[in-house]
Amino acid sequence: MNPDDLSKWTDAYLVELVAMDSISLASDARARRWNTHVDRMQRAQLELRKTADGRAAIRTMMSHPVPTVARWSASHCLFWAESEARAYLQALASSGGVGSFEAKMVLREFNAGRLRMGWEPKSR
Repeated sequence: MNPDDLSKWTDAYLVELVAMDSISLASDARARRWNTHVDRMQRAQLELRKTADGRAAIRTMMSHPVPTVARWSASHCLFWAESEARAYLQALASSGGVGSFEAKMVLREFNAGRLRMGWEPKSR
């Protein structure tokens, strides 16, 4: 992946996760918006995970101050930076705070071999 593509996909990944963080899933209309952002983020994640530089870009986002960015990045990183991602998700899971339930479920599914992060988004 050339530096311009790396930058493009990293920016796309981050933009979609930040947008997701601002959406409250209290209504169906918001859920549809959320899903649109998830599909866009997934397209970027699929491109980034193909290269070491792309995976490193996602890995750095585990420490991002926006919670949704950090949580999703850690979930993706379980597949190539497991110890670091697991430590982040375990701490979040045991915190009892926002995102703790999601972290528990991600770890449960990963441990059981059911977590899939290579899925192809729907065409929209």
